[in-house]
Amino acid sequence: MRQLSRKGMTLIELAIVTLVLSVMLVGIFGTYHTALKISRESSPKGGTTRKNILYALENVRASFAQAFYLEGHRRLIFIGKNDGVAGQRLDKVVFAANHPNAEETGTPGVREVSFYTKPMPNDPELYYLIRREDEMVDISPEAGGVEHILLEYVVSFQLKYSQRGDKWLDEWNSKDSKRIPKLIRIEIVALVGENEMRYEALASPGLYYK
Repeated sequence: MRQLSRKGMTLIELAIVTLVLSVMLVGIFGTYHTALKISRESSPKGGTTRKNILYALENVRASFAQAFYLEGHRRLIFIGKNDGVAGQRLDKVVFAANHPNAEETGTPGVREVSFYTKPMPNDPELYYLIRREDEMVDISPEAGGVEHILLEYVVSFQLKYSQRGDKWLDEWNSKDSKRIPKLIRIEIVALVGENEMRYEALASPGLYYK
């Protein structure tokens, strides 16, 4: 009588498969743990991020590029005021700016724009960078409109103004000079993790200067 052979895994084969699977799982877990650790170490534990700072810097620079000024028009102003000391400046600026999408959105072609700082409620030594925008250019250029928080954990917001780049001023008033600056240096210092990071940009208003 013919005896049928049984097919299946022996104890030794089962042990080898289990060992291989264990090695694979350990490798996968180790890779995941290492990637997670690197991600945590590279991410700031507090403050803002470099990406947010660059975004805020470009927002300010692009807005200055849209500055609109018409000599003799009382409501079209450009006023920059400085406050604080080097490395801890809390400057403020208000100006009229061209609205690039006015026709599509059905809004006025010229608007008021302001940039300034406000203390963060949980840490008075750190500030919000605020962008205020008013769709109407009215007789109160520093009031009204809507505020937007452009950046958090700001240490310093500094602006300097120039006509040719050879002499820089801490303040500007178009009511006195009858013109707007041709160059503006923008400096933002903000907290990234536990470190203060400084970023700078150069704006060139004057495209809409008549």
